[in-house]
Amino acid sequence: MPELLSLALFERTSRTLVVKRKDGHQPFAGAWLLPAAVVGSEESAEEALERHTRRELGVELGELEFAETLYLEDTTQAERYVVNIFKVLDHEGDLRFRAAGDYDDARWLSGDELAGVGIAPALLDWLQAGRHEVALPTGPVPAPAGGATPDNRQGWNAISRAYQEQYQISTDSLVYGPRCPDESELQLLGDVDGLRVVVVGCGGGQDCIVLAKQGAQVIGIDLSDKQIEYGRRLAERERVEVTLLQGNAEELIGIEDESQDLAISLHALGYVERIDRAFAEAYRVLRSDSAFVFSVHHPFFASLEGGPPYGAVKSYWQREQDWQWDFPEKSVSARLRSWYRPVSEWCSLLTDAGFRIERLLEPPPVEGGAIPWDKGYNLEKMRLIPATLIVKAVKP
Repeated sequence: MPELLSLALFERTSRTLVVKRKDGHQPFAGAWLLPAAVVGSEESAEEALERHTRRELGVELGELEFAETLYLEDTTQAERYVVNIFKVLDHEGDLRFRAAGDYDDARWLSGDELAGVGIAPALLDWLQAGRHEVALPTGPVPAPAGGATPDNRQGWNAISRAYQEQYQISTDSLVYGPRCPDESELQLLGDVDGLRVVVVGCGGGQDCIVLAKQGAQVIGIDLSDKQIEYGRRLAERERVEVTLLQGNAEELIGIEDESQDLAISLHALGYVERIDRAFAEAYRVLRSDSAFVFSVHHPFFASLEGGPPYGAVKSYWQREQDWQWDFPEKSVSARLRSWYRPVSEWCSLLTDAGFRIERLLEPPPVEGGAIPWDKGYNLEKMRLIPATLIVKAVKP
């Protein structure tokens, strides 16, 4: 039976860390490889890699992401190995190899340079083809200008199922944005037990379920019929009672004036064109001294391209941006339109609606514990500029 190996994929811009194993150090003695650990009978593939990189490279691994399984043959032993490759998303410490360890050289090599050091052919083919890149969930990409105005309701209906399967949003904690601190840390809402809460742009109902588990009486509103259908099924599986309605943030039909103790909207208001109407509606349905908490994709983050050197791809003041969101594995796609507003405009529109701004947050990324939603975002870019804008406003 083939032995199991775990390989660590460290990447730096367009280069990959490869190491040369010492002669006599099996497996793949004398050969170039990714940092590799033989998996023991009493440990997982990830544990073996954590043990090995701590000892041989002097780093503590943070988040790992499974990338691929390959079958490699060590011709020096005529042995075959089942190899699981894990992409290292973050780590602590400076990479270095021990003189007394398994390796006698380590290099950061480009795709073309990898071929010159004699890496196992199957691994070389995979690395040069860039196949490790497709394991990351991808978000929407900017759509070319022109064409018909996107129908956001129809678009979300088209991709709802694929989106929910890929991003697996939590029903146990409120997710303010990619790699954001959650509500347990930010404490923006306080105790919601017994409160009447409206969630504007509730998507698949996950935020509603979180709040209902904490004792709130929740109404969720979303533009997409399919998202609402998904949310109702999810709430039934989670055994909580919530009211989910198809509707529009610009007109909260069916919710009485001054009937709600709290309003929230997490990463949904960017899809609303007439945000002044949405703010007026939130103000209408809230009681005095009640909070309105929302998060949106940070307008500055959206102005810069996804990879270094992070040049501007749109003006900071450009409001409209169309996106093409493809899920090829599900054969579905949608074109959606977002509206980006400078931070100053978000503040002005809130105060014009009558709200008092209590807190404005632009949190740095949480380094560990990534969730599927996070992986569509470039962590290095988030370390430079905020990805999410969070606002807490209060109706006087």
